[in-house]
Amino acid sequence: MNTFHKILSVIVFLYVAFVITGCNKDENTCSQRTVETVDSDINTPTTWEDCKVYLITANQITINSTLTIQPGAIVKFSDNTIDNAIIVGPNGNISAIGTSDNPIIFTSVKDDAHGGDTNGDGNATLPTRGDWGGIVINNNNCEFTHCKFLYGGEGPGSSSGQPTLEFGYSYGKIDNCEFAYCGGESNYNGYGVVDAVYCQNSQFQITNSTFYGCIKPLRLNCFISVDSSNIFHNPANVSETNLLNAIFMAADPNSTSHDVIWLENEVPFVLTGSMYIGSGNKLILSNNVIIKMAFPANSPGYNKIAFDNNTSSIEGYNASGVIFTSYLDDAHGGDSNGDGANTTPSSNDWYGIQDISATIGTNNNCYAWNNILYRVYP
Repeated sequence: MNTFHKILSVIVFLYVAFVITGCNKDENTCSQRTVETVDSDINTPTTWEDCKVYLITANQITINSTLTIQPGAIVKFSDNTIDNAIIVGPNGNISAIGTSDNPIIFTSVKDDAHGGDTNGDGNATLPTRGDWGGIVINNNNCEFTHCKFLYGGEGPGSSSGQPTLEFGYSYGKIDNCEFAYCGGESNYNGYGVVDAVYCQNSQFQITNSTFYGCIKPLRLNCFISVDSSNIFHNPANVSETNLLNAIFMAADPNSTSHDVIWLENEVPFVLTGSMYIGSGNKLILSNNVIIKMAFPANSPGYNKIAFDNNTSSIEGYNASGVIFTSYLDDAHGGDSNGDGANTTPSSNDWYGIQDISATIGTNNNCYAWNNILYRVYP
């Protein structure tokens, strides 16, 4: 090999080495990133760009216009505030549409693996669950696609948490997102990492998303449909799940105004109060769906699923593997309340499945299906 070719080979080698070490796969081809500090509300249309780190230093910023976040952008939250969050106001909107090769990342300022050592302290600090608060959505049509949410869930107090992504009464779309090492709360009616407890709108969607290393992954309104596309473990380590590894469905005092479809069977659904299926509507279940009933400690035996058999129904109640049981039942769907063997189910943990049209006539009009466990009636 002559001298010219030797020099050319060295140049090629150094270039390849620079590309490989200069960026992570999820950070596209950025050789370095500019850090931009964000400490005030967004009141005009704004775009956050690839190859930049946006560092939120204010306690909260409010989005009052449209914020477009490009694939590859990284958003970090400072650790010198409490409950640090992004609030999307009624006139605001977030469009965060990444790609599989270039996701958008929301993370802690201590996370050096994404966007580098933004706080400049070397290895002195490491990211952990609850380093930052969350994103609160107060407007419809916000979209998060191919985003990673890491180390969120800090609450306003030392013993509290909050959602990493919260939809108030609004709906939106979440698809192909990853939620890892985020908070939620450990009690059955506390916050989930993704929380939409007040949203009844059937347009709310969460699909193809992954949850692991979190406390409580999902808490939704019981009228929200959930398909089987979400994953509740680390794809690289199936034993790494979540503390309360279930989908928590919050009770609603009203009746459903549309069909509700629950198809997930990797983890159970936990209903945290009574659910009323409105006339002409269905709760539709697929094979191996498990529904657990949670209850206040001072009033067990209250919660129920009720419907009018003449015009509404539970479709798939007798499908293969479908079980209706207590929140304390670890034998079906695992340890959903995260307390190991400290609690066990009993025969009066929840009310039962009731036909409010009174076509049964006995046992307070509750069904005696053999897949209904630990209920008061019948």
